[in-house]
Amino acid sequence: MSLIRACSPEDMPAVAGLFQKTFPGRRRSAPESLEAYLAELFLHHPWYDPELASRVYVSPEGAVRGFLGVLPLRMCFRGKKIRAAIAGSLMVDRPEENPLAGARLLRSFANGPQELSISESANRVSENLWQKLGGRTLPFESLEWLRILRPAGVALAFAREWFAPAVLLQPLASMIDRVARHTGRNPFGLPGGRGGYEYDTDAGEELLLEQIPRFAESYSVRPDWNRSSLQWVLAHARAKARRGPVCRMVYGKNHAPIGCYVYYGGPHGIARVLQILARPECIDAVLASLLTNAFRTGSVAVRGGTHPRLMNALLRHGSMFFHRSSTIVHSADAELLHAIDSGDALVTGLAGEAWTRLIGDRFA
Repeated sequence: MSLIRACSPEDMPAVAGLFQKTFPGRRRSAPESLEAYLAELFLHHPWYDPELASRVYVSPEGAVRGFLGVLPLRMCFRGKKIRAAIAGSLMVDRPEENPLAGARLLRSFANGPQELSISESANRVSENLWQKLGGRTLPFESLEWLRILRPAGVALAFAREWFAPAVLLQPLASMIDRVARHTGRNPFGLPGGRGGYEYDTDAGEELLLEQIPRFAESYSVRPDWNRSSLQWVLAHARAKARRGPVCRMVYGKNHAPIGCYVYYGGPHGIARVLQILARPECIDAVLASLLTNAFRTGSVAVRGGTHPRLMNALLRHGSMFFHRSSTIVHSADAELLHAIDSGDALVTGLAGEAWTRLIGDRFA
């Protein structure tokens, strides 16, 4: 008889193999680095809770055929501490033979002791399963934004994803964007000036550990980070890409920090934003700093997840929007859901799962 149970260290080789089979573009055999990372992420989280463990679906033959990765999350809601958990990496081997495995994994998770369940990267199938369990899709958090900086460069960046030799056109794309900029014909050019902020600087770990929780305090629903847990998340974010993330602190008058951001990017690529945090009245200025910095480092566009608080600033700065995956929440607490629906919650980015290497990174 098949069953759903907590994931154990002995399951990790099978889970790593399942990861390789499920997601496109992966090698047939799972590298040891992936197996080690999965164990670190799901079994050695600083907030690991046996009651909120990841789950596996075991077939009648005793083989692991499904997995749901669970990240525990301690949160605050109007001064009250609550238990939350993030569900991601839902995988089922041969779903046509195990059609109910995904639903059983999600139901097992949703019926856990957490007061808030979050999924930041649900595809259409997962979203339908969540809705049958009473989950609620957050429309704004389910959108992504794109701000083009160099139009020829961004066209080439998209082309390279489908046809690698297109990289040979890079000198031509750079020349077109350079000419457009100098002749004033680039409709995506950034306005001059500092955009409401005094200056920005690279932000080291100590500064981020100090300021991120302060900026998060403006949300009534937010992670209850302590130093060690936030440090652990930032360490994973730094290990996510070969170049590491760009972390910047933005300052206003009197040299006071007004916001910060973390993104991955470099020359000729599309920068991907992990987090934007700012004092509510300074979001425009922090976004202006981000776009300016990405342009200076050679990015051809900037892309990130939306949030209700960011929408007005993103619109003013000429962003376009699209949908790739959905952010879903599930809770029996109506007041908690109302706060999240109203945009008064930080449940994505560093608070979600986007900082993990499972989202957009490779394992050798």
